[in-house]
Amino acid sequence: MRYAMDFGEYFLYDDVTQHLQGLAAAYPELSSLESLGQSWQGRDVWAMTLTNSATGDHASKPGFYIDAHIHAEEVATSHTALYTIWYLLSNYGSDAQVTWLLDNLTFYILPRINPDGAEISLTTGHHWCGNGRYLPGDEQTRGLCQQDINGDGLIVQMRVPDPAGEWKISPDDPRLMILREPGEVGGEYYRLLREGLIKGDWDGVSIEIEKPRDGNMNRNFPAGWISGKLQYGAGEYALDEPEALATAKFILDHPNITGMQCYHTHGGLHLRPSLVAPDNTIPRFDLAVYKTIGAMATSITGYPTISVYEEFTPDPSEPRTGSIMQWTYDEMGIITFSTELWNPELAAGIADPAKYQVRARSTEDELKLLKYNDEHLGGKGFVEWQSFDHPQLGQIEIGGWTHMYTFRNPPPRSFAVTEKARGFLHETIHNNCLFTLRHAACAPLLRIQSVEAQALGADLYKVTAIVKNEGYLPTHLTQIALKNHFAGSVSVALTGDAEVLMGEPTQDLGHLAGRDERKAPWSPWMRQWSQTAKKAEWLVRAPVGTTVTISAAAQRAGTHTHEVTLP
Repeated sequence: MRYAMDFGEYFLYDDVTQHLQGLAAAYPELSSLESLGQSWQGRDVWAMTLTNSATGDHASKPGFYIDAHIHAEEVATSHTALYTIWYLLSNYGSDAQVTWLLDNLTFYILPRINPDGAEISLTTGHHWCGNGRYLPGDEQTRGLCQQDINGDGLIVQMRVPDPAGEWKISPDDPRLMILREPGEVGGEYYRLLREGLIKGDWDGVSIEIEKPRDGNMNRNFPAGWISGKLQYGAGEYALDEPEALATAKFILDHPNITGMQCYHTHGGLHLRPSLVAPDNTIPRFDLAVYKTIGAMATSITGYPTISVYEEFTPDPSEPRTGSIMQWTYDEMGIITFSTELWNPELAAGIADPAKYQVRARSTEDELKLLKYNDEHLGGKGFVEWQSFDHPQLGQIEIGGWTHMYTFRNPPPRSFAVTEKARGFLHETIHNNCLFTLRHAACAPLLRIQSVEAQALGADLYKVTAIVKNEGYLPTHLTQIALKNHFAGSVSVALTGDAEVLMGEPTQDLGHLAGRDERKAPWSPWMRQWSQTAKKAEWLVRAPVGTTVTISAAAQRAGTHTHEVTLP
């Protein structure tokens, strides 16, 4: 192993940069590192390209794209992307699958799209904080603004006594706040608010909460973009964030990308399209591919695969738009998954974990989470309620769940107190790495199966080439790619010192099917098969011993060449 890495703790920006540079230096034949541009605060947005350069240039092979850490507090995502880089490089030559992948494909990995937000999240109490364009605490001008007001380095919750409050203290555990029942009266009740102070003019009664202008970059991409005035975090116009612009330009500059994986936290889910419409709007063959690859994802990671619109959108009348996945599938037809890493409810033994964890859980589930915190995190995931004299609200209490290493990310080694909990992070990043490798291996792969030169006499030759797609997916990837003209067809060309008398020197073979449509033996009742291989022919004139080159190419299936000497 030429470069060792310890993934037990999360990395600051300088650590990420050092590791990427170290890996690129240790494996120059397999990797190259580039900066796509700078963030708002001047940090590089890094991209690592991985492939065996001895078997061809990166652009001549099908590409698989991975990005991570677009949201500031989702630090397990960059860990997973970095682990994938390390895993591919360190296992090349000893692991058959890894070796095949780097010999035949290219990986483009952007491990930290949002370096400024990540740094803020890792070093301050502000975790959900955008991309550094607006600094936490400074961008809000009025109302309740989150802030560490008791100086413990954390921003948790305030429970404010209020006879009209929605919450009460659980009789099962005084730490736990549970919802007040409809029609319930005669008890002690509270309002729950984020820890902070009220800015601007305040009438002493109404507590306004202004949404922060924090730049949610996964609402900043072109497909379906709507103004940040209408959709939280979307920005002033599409791609107005420099990090999102750099990412989009990188994707457009690499038309060989055949599959994509975007990492997020949390929920323990693989998300698939559509983001804006039900499944019956997706071309049925595309939906079948998504379900097949999604089932493979579930078998490797244990995470269910679900539709964003049908099962992950709180209000289907207001679907979330402007995400990378919507752009890359809905417009370009690239099979894209967005994985929500980690679900603490699974770790706590909750049988039916929430897919979108903003709801009030049952008391039973909350008690299980508290037990998980006490046993596996040594209580560090929950701040005991403590009295505090708030300068505006009077006597309150501050406490509640810390989210960074409980709900949002698996605990790092220093946060966990049991061996089981110390294993959660490695299990998360390793299993999801394995899925992306299997997804990448589904790419279409163009190969010249055979070339034959038949002598006809008088320096005339018939040259025949058989071009085949050896991959799982078709060379056009998806029906959406065909519809939107993002699917370059297969071409085959004959070059060299031979005169072509019949047959175009470059011939368009259309598209070649993959294995995805052949899930059962042929039947007249099933989907009818398309051709996985096609033939090209030329009549040429050249002296005996002349060498000609046959080149087959497809935008998303790679390039393959074969030389033949005329007999």
